Order: sequence, then C-alpha cells, then structure tokens
Amino acid sequence: MMITAKASFVRTSPRKLRIVARAVVGLKPLEAISQLKLMHKKGAEVVLDVFQQAMGNAKNNFKLSPESLTIKSVQVEEGPRLKRRDAHAHGARFDAGIRRKRMAHVVVILEGKE
Repeated sequence: MMITAKASFVRTSPRKLRIVARAVVGLKPLEAISQLKLMHKKGAEVVLDVFQQAMGNAKNNFKLSPESLTIKSVQVEEGPRLKRRDAHAHGARFDAGIRRKRMAHVVVILEGKE
C-alpha cells in the first residue's frame, strides 16, 4: 500500500532540498523524523512537515502503525521560478540582471505492510 504526501510551491531551491532528502532516504520514517529535527538546514523543516503529513495519512486514512512503514522514495522536483529584476550601476541600468527565485515540489511516498 502506497501512502503519499506532497508539498507544492515551496520557496526553497530544489538543490538545497535534495541535500536534505538524500540524507534520510535509507532510514525508517520514525528515524528520518528524528534525524530531520536535529538537522540545521532550512529544507529540513519542509521535508519534516511532509514526512509528518505522510505519517498522519497512514494513521488516519489506512489505520497503519508507524512501525510498519518504510520509505519508498523522497522526490524533490523543480517548481516554477519567480523572475525579479536586479538593478545595477548607472552604466549598466538598461542591462539589469535577472534574479531567479526558485521553488520546489516535495513528494514523500511511504510503503505500508497490511
């Protein structure tokens, strides 16, 4: 049985979230949650929220205990980008740079034994 949880349009770059996601892939969900609570990264909060959401889905929707769950995958996909102007000096004012503010989608898939 597959249990999914998703966070869309997270205002953190996918690259930073993938670092956090790779750190917890081989662990059990309860171990992953305790590991994420100790991590000093902004992306750890986002991934932690998605893991807790997936655990809640398993408990409420499928009546599965947290001990019977395993992590099947943690996917971090690229979302849309916000494009913002970045002003430069007077000599280059017509050639202002573009700052891309990246977003990501995080999908956690847990597998439960019935």
